[in-house]
Amino acid sequence: MNITSEFKFLLAQSEFTPREILEVLAKDKDFCVRAFVARNPNIPRIILAFLAKDKDYFVRASIVQNPKIPKEFLLLFSKNECWDIRAYVARNSKTSKKILKNLTKDKEPYIRVCVAENPNTSKEILEILAKDEDTDVRVSVAKKPKISTSNLNASKEFK
Repeated sequence: MNITSEFKFLLAQSEFTPREILEVLAKDKDFCVRAFVARNPNIPRIILAFLAKDKDYFVRASIVQNPKIPKEFLLLFSKNECWDIRAYVARNSKTSKKILKNLTKDKEPYIRVCVAENPNTSKEILEILAKDEDTDVRVSVAKKPKISTSNLNASKEFK
């Protein structure tokens, strides 16, 4: 039986697709199908673990966008070599304060901007980012209600 790509996309996204079907779709040759499986909120951890090793960046990035991503996967992906996958982690509302604090040291300024914009970023972390060398990071901190202007005044000059 030959199933169309469109039908596979629908199956991969559906919360009603049985685990057995998701397991088959997780091995599909089309990376888009595997990415839709990775985003499925009802995907079992074992399939997520399998997809976390996928050679395709888009599939791995899709895992981080899954609304029910387990916290240990956020830790794993916070150390990913792809900066944009780390950015997805920094923006994820389930990312722990410990991971967010570690991401304040990321070499990519955009990651630190994402940490500053995360709604769960603590005042302590915002105070660290208020002293960041990158202007965009400091501007993102300045937009947050949790940070006082005295902390920003103590940080590097805005230019």
